[in-house]
Amino acid sequence: MSDDEVLDCVIVGGGLAGLAAADRLRHRRILVIEADDRLGGRILSVPRGDYWLNLGAHMFGGPGTRVGELSAELGLETRPIGRALIGMAMNGRRVFSGPIETFPFRLPLSLAARLSFIRMGLALRRGVAGVQDSLIPRSGETPAETRARGLASGDDVTLAQRIGPLHPQIDAILRAITERTGADPNEMAAGYGLRSFANVWTQHSPGRNLVGGSSRLPEALTRRIGDRIQLGAAASAVEARDDIVTVTCGSGSTARIVKARSAIVATPAFVTKRIVRNLPSSTADALGAIRYGAFLSAAVLTDEHEETPWDRNYAISTPTRAFSVVFNQATTLRAQSPRAPGGSLMLFRGAKGAKRLMQADDAHIASAFADDLVAEFPEYRGRLREVVVQRWEAGAPFCFPGRAALQPALTAALGRIFLAGDYLEFPNMEAAIATGWEAAEAAERRLNA
Repeated sequence: MSDDEVLDCVIVGGGLAGLAAADRLRHRRILVIEADDRLGGRILSVPRGDYWLNLGAHMFGGPGTRVGELSAELGLETRPIGRALIGMAMNGRRVFSGPIETFPFRLPLSLAARLSFIRMGLALRRGVAGVQDSLIPRSGETPAETRARGLASGDDVTLAQRIGPLHPQIDAILRAITERTGADPNEMAAGYGLRSFANVWTQHSPGRNLVGGSSRLPEALTRRIGDRIQLGAAASAVEARDDIVTVTCGSGSTARIVKARSAIVATPAFVTKRIVRNLPSSTADALGAIRYGAFLSAAVLTDEHEETPWDRNYAISTPTRAFSVVFNQATTLRAQSPRAPGGSLMLFRGAKGAKRLMQADDAHIASAFADDLVAEFPEYRGRLREVVVQRWEAGAPFCFPGRAALQPALTAALGRIFLAGDYLEFPNMEAAIATGWEAAEAAERRLNA
């Protein structure tokens, strides 16, 4: 394209929200600008023969969800995760099956800890029921209205305050389970934390994996969008000027300006605040108030030949280890008979625990994770073939008490500029796709006006 060409829309940010928006506008003259040298944002996987190493987002919704329908439309295969979504390994005891309500009686806990576990479970169950009701769209309600109502549910206190004081062992268990959403229980809003449990406990949980690795989704979207993508182009300014929007990439003598009739900014909230010029002060303040938690993951390729007791367990909580959960990425392949050799795991740590570990280098993190993996699961001794560490400094936006009050400013009309990203709702693929599509539809209406 020439420097004088005016596009219909420029999409800043090549994560899932930006790609979803670009896909919806692929019939238009568009350009996707991404600062990194790859697309997909927090979706990242690498192939390893019959397996794959997932390093970021990995749980997909099925039929009836946006990500499920989009995956099917793109010809991608998703498979249901095995029978047990949750297990726990703690102090030498493994609980890989049965209702989660039985865990307090099967783990090595003192009587006081068992009673605390039961009290926590009851509080979570009651809270989840209320959160589920708030997420159901009401007649005549727009998606934005449903989203705002969901954000307001349980927005007055933290999850820790909602549950109340816990025995130290149970507090560690709760933190290990909730930190995968980016925050500790004393940071996140109660409703936000309860929604993460609702996502696991309900029939609508994102209980599928993408065969071949999560990156196949952004790769397929990229192919459909075509060559209208520019990588390694960090946007330094997005500004509405009269009847066009200009996007400046780079700075100084090497800066390039892209012109378009509209722009979709699908970058993290703090980046959006920095690059979008002349934002209303309320919107700028709201973007600056969004909080992000760290994620740290290590993908592990294994070469065991025999079955393991956790072959059909997808997520195993490990509250006493350097990583807080093991995601068994090979679960979806275990229906094969005979069992294929090897496997793929993702060891995960989030929130404050991840930030502490990130002070060390990758080699130290890989060694610490591998040592703890073998200590908890001796069956892997001598069976670890590769460990790949991935740091996500801004792993996920999380809701804190009072977060719902920011929503009107975040969704205020900005003329020819439209915002997208999961910080507008909940850190998952559904929210990323939904906000990307909604931004694309709003840009389309503006273009047709």
